[in-house]
Amino acid sequence: MLGLPTLQICLRGNMTTSKKKRKCLLACARKGMLLFQVNRILKEECLDPVHEQEWNLWNNYYMGIVRDDPYLEHELVNNNRSLSWFASELNRRKQKLMIS
Repeated sequence: MLGLPTLQICLRGNMTTSKKKRKCLLACARKGMLLFQVNRILKEECLDPVHEQEWNLWNNYYMGIVRDDPYLEHELVNNNRSLSWFASELNRRKQKLMIS
């Protein structure tokens, strides 16, 4: 990696920075990491740190929503879905089950 500009070192691969950050945050939440540990990893990956409120969202909400659901995980990481989108999707699924 010597001789490469910092931007090229930090953005290895074809993943966008925000997608890479979401994937990293999800992995850290799954491991039960603390905020300072997450920010250290983000820094190592040349990504912006997160604040406590954002980390709490990942730990308390996103992690529980996408657990054991590859489709919802894909929507979170690749399409950056909001909490309101997840609420609508989960309500739609619940209604579909009640109708069946």
